[in-house]
Amino acid sequence: MYSGPIAVLSVILFHFEVKGFSGGFLGVDIFFVISGYLITLHINEQLEQESFSFSMFYLRRVRRLFPAIFATLVLSSLVAILILPRQLLSDFAESQMAASIYVSNIYFYSVADYFDTENIVKPLLHTWSLSVEEQFYLIWPLLMYAFFRLNQTLLIVGMAVASLLAAELMFSRSPSATFYNFPFRAFEFAVGALASRVPSQTLSIWKMNVLLTLSVLSVSASIFLTTESSRNPGLNSLPLCLGVGTLIWISHPLANVKNTLTTFLVRIGLLSYSGYLVHWPLLVFFKTYYPDPLSAVEIFALLLSTYILAEVLFNTVEKPALSIKFSENRLKIFLLAPITVFFSVVFYLSHGKLYRLINPDSQGVQAILDAIPERKADLEQISQEVKGKLARNKMRKTRTIVVVGDSHALDVSLSLQYLLADTEYAVKLMSSPCDPLASESIDQSLEDLYQNHGQAEVRNPVYCEKYHDSFVSVLTGYSPDLVVFSEDWRIPALSHISGTVSQVKSQTAAEVLLLGRNPIFPPHPNILFKSIERPEEINELAWSGRYKKGQAADPQLAEIASETGSYFVSKHQLVCPSERCTMLIDGKMGYVDMGHWSSVGMKYYGKILLRTAEFKCAVSDRIP
Repeated sequence: MYSGPIAVLSVILFHFEVKGFSGGFLGVDIFFVISGYLITLHINEQLEQESFSFSMFYLRRVRRLFPAIFATLVLSSLVAILILPRQLLSDFAESQMAASIYVSNIYFYSVADYFDTENIVKPLLHTWSLSVEEQFYLIWPLLMYAFFRLNQTLLIVGMAVASLLAAELMFSRSPSATFYNFPFRAFEFAVGALASRVPSQTLSIWKMNVLLTLSVLSVSASIFLTTESSRNPGLNSLPLCLGVGTLIWISHPLANVKNTLTTFLVRIGLLSYSGYLVHWPLLVFFKTYYPDPLSAVEIFALLLSTYILAEVLFNTVEKPALSIKFSENRLKIFLLAPITVFFSVVFYLSHGKLYRLINPDSQGVQAILDAIPERKADLEQISQEVKGKLARNKMRKTRTIVVVGDSHALDVSLSLQYLLADTEYAVKLMSSPCDPLASESIDQSLEDLYQNHGQAEVRNPVYCEKYHDSFVSVLTGYSPDLVVFSEDWRIPALSHISGTVSQVKSQTAAEVLLLGRNPIFPPHPNILFKSIERPEEINELAWSGRYKKGQAADPQLAEIASETGSYFVSKHQLVCPSERCTMLIDGKMGYVDMGHWSSVGMKYYGKILLRTAEFKCAVSDRIP
């Protein structure tokens, strides 16, 4: 009952930052329930008629899915090659290959770590759900065929329960694995499959009305009240799935009412696949140049553009493809799959040459931006440099600096290890995505503290519990002379820092240095500086292009340092002194992405840190 249009509208409105649709991402869960219903119903109908054919089933899937996805990949590639920087273009080419063989869910899960890029610069991220569906199409017909003469319903219920339990158990270990992978989504397809197995003809109208009301409330509450911090998939998404499954199952007479609203919803339903395909690349390419939160005008423009592109894709590709007759074109239909894969492989192999052909500038700004290394490789490089310096310098390490925090602590620790390799200081790293807090200083539940954390794993209350409990004892084990806090500070954590610092100072007798947040340059230096012509303009534009609210935590951190007898250094003063940001350092960029230092930046900004009065005081001026 209009579940399809509700699903696609929910997803699009959520992605386009429309207020109120905090759980709009659950639209993909609705799609999974619908697919479970339709595929199970069609397979069983054909099995009953003894007309089911595996080859025809998969040919229908190819005809239904590949033409539109192929067109989307081609158009996205054309735009990507024109506007994406080299590093992001390489990521795009990899993800396109994964999407072409419907394993992009596995690909995006495999790269979801510290070295991963922001979601908003991944034009094909949305294809993860299409890959989950395709994996369902590969497995489900085999199961339905094998159990057709047996108890299919029992099989479906068993799979649903097993999948749901697995999702709940796995979420505590890896929310990303649970989110992206088919086994933990199978229960959502199973709910739809059950709706096709249970007859509803005996329901009276008043029972239908009650079920309709409860189902609409369940679906609405899920879409409007769920947030990204909620556990999903699992028990939290089950009410939505049951609501959608019930709406499909009861087949309420209201579904046949015709008016302006239902006509609109029917049209949106027809365009749902095309609309889903085009909306995310459109948003990503728009955000490439306009990374700020969307205004009302921009939201309207994106919605209108999505509708127009969906109409074009539906009428020129999707609809004509569906009219192709199997009797005369089986080979042509089959070839759509390898052609799509072939295109993606060719693009992957040639995207570097195409990029250099379109961007021939080998001396100016483009060359500087193209030379920005990938973060993982850059970290490996400076780590090797640190090992080399330490091997050459045999000075005995008698004092210890411990850097605590997240990935920004990693940057600072490598910086200090490199710069202090020939001194008496050993630099240790204590890094975690959890806030650098001692459990005794946290006066709220971990669930509340981390409910809006950017990493799904950390939102699990159990994930950080051990880290906080052992925070001070682990630090004490290093016998530190100086503890440096380097963190992408979250506002909810700041109220607990003072207690942690006091505890660290009392139990370790170490000095404490608090570093502010790194200046942030969204969405990526490659994009921010792409349009300028002269390298000397980079540092000027960096000041105006930085995230203006990035210093919000600095005053509170400075106050905490003063209250606890510690030291504070603003990273903005290291990177952006005197209303000018030093991003270009001897012809190379000081950042690898919008917020992390490159190896060049680590050496440069680290030297400035060592020269600050606060750092010198913290080490009793023992560093020359």
